[in-house]
Amino acid sequence: MNRTDLLILGAGWTSTYIIPLLNHHGISYEATTRDGRCVHSRPTISFTFDPLSDDLAPYRRLPTADTVLVVFPLRGKGQSRKLVEMYDDAHNREEMASEVLDAATERSIACSTKWIQLGSTGVWKGEGFLDRLSPVDLDNPRAVAEEELLAVVGKRACILHLAGLWGGERQPRNWISRVAKSKEEVKGKGALHLVHGDDVARAVVGCLENWENLGGQRWIVNDLRTWDWWDLILGWASYRGEGKKGEGGDGGMERYGQWVVELMEQEGVRALPRGREVLGRCLDGRGFWKAVAMVPVKSLLG
Repeated sequence: MNRTDLLILGAGWTSTYIIPLLNHHGISYEATTRDGRCVHSRPTISFTFDPLSDDLAPYRRLPTADTVLVVFPLRGKGQSRKLVEMYDDAHNREEMASEVLDAATERSIACSTKWIQLGSTGVWKGEGFLDRLSPVDLDNPRAVAEEELLAVVGKRACILHLAGLWGGERQPRNWISRVAKSKEEVKGKGALHLVHGDDVARAVVGCLENWENLGGQRWIVNDLRTWDWWDLILGWASYRGEGKKGEGGDGGMERYGQWVVELMEQEGVRALPRGREVLGRCLDGRGFWKAVAMVPVKSLLG
């Protein structure tokens, strides 16, 4: 079975940024989708993770990879262990069937695989500044699965917790009508944390190149900014008529901007952005970028 540097399980939106950067760095990869469709003019491997199945056949179609990037979410107890062990067993048995290597060597190859799980910053709750070492919410099924992955493979696991994903057609200013449909809901909006697809790709490559600094740990990946929803809404309101039809309930942001001005008066907010003490949860993502000796390159500011 062919070897590859990186196996992407679940090539979706993030892969539109990750794959070009892998090509740029000369990092070999294979990717999976549910239907085996082409991604970046290249066929993918048809694969669906079924946590209830013991069939090794889908895993035998996957290459042996130095690192597996799990893009889809794993939830609750058992799924991370299932994925790792099924992948490991499929490749051990494949090697034993081909009689290429002795059993001890085959096991060591399979067990050397590193695992990156793309997660969400939603596993952290609380007020004020939180960083990667802050306790996660273990009532969150994704956090439970991530803890299991760290327990099963130890320093061969790395969890990249991504802030709100944006880039291309995914523009934060088009989210307003989904996250706040009334003045009262706008009042409740505090901090927003983001990361651009380009920086997600750089984070994955940075992880591959700096594993000794990252393995066995959780990391927050954001743009190192805490955005104030009110400040953003008021700024976007100046682009009247440029929003998607239906955005804000009337095809534009003007109404939302007026709500923010009214709320500033009501709440005694003299200028935007508001102070961190009223924004709620604020995420400190400095640790990751320091560990990979990079800085994020994409921001809403340009």
